[in-house]
Amino acid sequence: MNNKLFVYPFENYLYKGFMLDELIYSPSVLELFLTNDNDSGIKISFDWFHTFRVIDEGDVIKMLNKFNGEMILGIYTLVDSEYLEWFHEQSVGIHLDGNITHYMVVTVNDVIEILSSEKPVISKI
Repeated sequence: MNNKLFVYPFENYLYKGFMLDELIYSPSVLELFLTNDNDSGIKISFDWFHTFRVIDEGDVIKMLNKFNGEMILGIYTLVDSEYLEWFHEQSVGIHLDGNITHYMVVTVNDVIEILSSEKPVISKI
């Protein structure tokens, strides 16, 4: 797996300085609230997701090296994802026909990865 990284577009909004302020998880909804020092904020909601993980940005050294400076603050999708491959192995391939996308939200302090069948809803708060 090569993990190809693509920027996820959101109205040319700059993610500079955003930190994960709050994460709300319920059985069918995942909401990420990101804020910065200017009291600006965005909410990223996934109305349906299969799995997610949160990793301190200081603990993804291998991932940072792999993307060779491409992975900066923002929202990305990954193609040929190792995380998605792992998910399909764990679920014995029952979702192979589904349209699951690997999203990655990179903040100042955290990297949040989400496997979802639905596109996120992103709004300024």
